[in-house]
Amino acid sequence: MWAGSLLWTSVAGADSDWDRARSAHESGDYAAEVAIVRPLAEQGSAYAQFNLGVLYDNGQGVPQNDALAMQWYQKAAEQGLSQAQVNLAIMYREGQGLPPDPVRAYFWFALAESQGDWQAPRAKTALARQMTPPQVEDAERQVQEWLATHTFSIPPLPEPDPRTLQGNR
Repeated sequence: MWAGSLLWTSVAGADSDWDRARSAHESGDYAAEVAIVRPLAEQGSAYAQFNLGVLYDNGQGVPQNDALAMQWYQKAAEQGLSQAQVNLAIMYREGQGLPPDPVRAYFWFALAESQGDWQAPRAKTALARQMTPPQVEDAERQVQEWLATHTFSIPPLPEPDPRTLQGNR
């Protein structure tokens, strides 16, 4: 999975917990990481929700469970966390835990693109080539409806600096 890596961004008011979770992860103590991250996820931290989704996706510290991974990704994705949107899109595209659903996959890739995710445009375009025109139209309609009625609590990513995309010279 592209965006399967954990996010170790600072969570307001939970820095010591976040640091402990990172240390647990780095030492391979995933059960301890789950014990720290789960309460943060249940309190609504999109970053913790994403990380818990990754842990369920990979079966680290918890039994591997696509349905629970999707639930946690969705919670973070609905807040605007583009990495969760991409992972959710991949699960829909690949049919992980459910039949493949290219319309839902396109939807989540498009939302990730609207949040500035660099992977989403290419993935969305490749997926669109495999879809029928009515499927693409349906997905685009769903995206427009979502964006017209929802706001994300996590702001979009800043535009990438073109100098960093070309590598160091």
